[in-house]
Amino acid sequence: MKIEVFIRNEEILLQSTQLGRPIGDHYCTAHDTFKTEKILTEDSRRVLAEANEKAKELNAEVVVYDISTFKGQLVAKVKGVKAPTWRIVE
Repeated sequence: MKIEVFIRNEEILLQSTQLGRPIGDHYCTAHDTFKTEKILTEDSRRVLAEANEKAKELNAEVVVYDISTFKGQLVAKVKGVKAPTWRIVE
């Protein structure tokens, strides 16, 4: 038996940095990059905690899919999932 958990990560901006120096003070020769971090949404955190509790109770394996990635979206669409949730699969 396994429990499938569908979660959503969101990317938050930490800081912006500039790579390289502008050559000849020309702005287009320098590149701005943004440092980001992925965090679980509050709903996803709650769903994951519930699934882990149930998995301990049933001695089941937990499989996690991130629906903010392409692969996760594909699996969720095939299985008919639209929001963070979990389900028991025999």
